[in-house]
Amino acid sequence: MKLSALRANNPVAVMAAYGALRLLPGARLRWQELCPELAWEGDAIDFLARLLPGRLKAPEISLIDDPRQIDGAQGYRRLASQMPGEWLVAYAAETAEKVRASNLRLFGGRHQFIANAREIMRSLCAQDVSLKLQEALIGPWRYEDKDLQGWGWDAAARIDAASTATDVSSAPKFGVLGAYWLAWESLPLWPMVNGYTVGMEPHHWTYPTCAEWLGADGLAALILGAARLDERETKALGVIRWRSELIASNAYGGVFGWAMPLAARTPSTRGNTGGVRAGENV
Repeated sequence: MKLSALRANNPVAVMAAYGALRLLPGARLRWQELCPELAWEGDAIDFLARLLPGRLKAPEISLIDDPRQIDGAQGYRRLASQMPGEWLVAYAAETAEKVRASNLRLFGGRHQFIANAREIMRSLCAQDVSLKLQEALIGPWRYEDKDLQGWGWDAAARIDAASTATDVSSAPKFGVLGAYWLAWESLPLWPMVNGYTVGMEPHHWTYPTCAEWLGADGLAALILGAARLDERETKALGVIRWRSELIASNAYGGVFGWAMPLAARTPSTRGNTGGVRAGENV
C-alpha cells in the first residue's frame, strides 16, 4: 500500500507513517524515494478507524493533560505504574535536577500537550474516520479541519508571520485530523535519553527513513542508532537522515520547518546518537 500523502520532508508525515506502523500488528514499512510503502495483511484504514475510540480511553491519553503536571520524581514513578512505560519515557524524563518534558512539546504557555491529543482524537471521532484516514495516508491533504494545534510538527501548516497582519498565534489554524492522530501515535518511537528526545538538537530535529522493510521494533532500533551508522551501513540499508529546523513562531515556542536530507556520516565524523549530549552518561 503506497502511502502517497506522506512525504519524508515533512516531520508530521513521517510521524504519521510511523504511528500507523506502530498501531498495525505485524506491519512493515519502507521508503521508496519520498513516500513510504506499507505492507500489512488486512484493511489498514478500516483497522485504524475501529481502533480510535478505544485509544481515547487509554491511560497515556486520559491520566494527565501535560507532562509539566508530573510532580517530580514521586509523580513520575507513580505514573510509571499507571501507564505504559514506552509512553511515559516519550512524555518526560526523570533527571537529577527535575522532570523534563519531551522536546517534541514545541509550544509553551498554556498549550497542553496531551490534552491537545485528546481534542484531536475526539474531533476525528466525530467525522467519517475512514475517510479522514484515507486523506491522511493516500491524500490529498485538504486542510479542511479548522482550529487545530498540530503541536507545530506540520511544516505545511506553518504560518509565515510576514503573510498576516495579526499575531500568528491568533491566526486560524487548519490541519489534517487523521494525519495528526497517527503522528501522535508515533511518540513511543521517540523516547527521551539523558533528558532529551532522541534526534533533538537545540535548533533542529533529525529523524531517519529506510528503504529496507522494517517492523516497529526494527524502526525503533534504527531511530536510536541512525546517527551512529557509517556511510557503508547507511547505503546498504538505504537510510536517509532528515533534519528539520526548529523555527521560533512566537514568544511561546516554535514549529518545525521543511526537512532536508543529511549526508551520511563517515566513521571519523559520527557523533552521539541524537538527543544524547556529550559527556553525559546513559
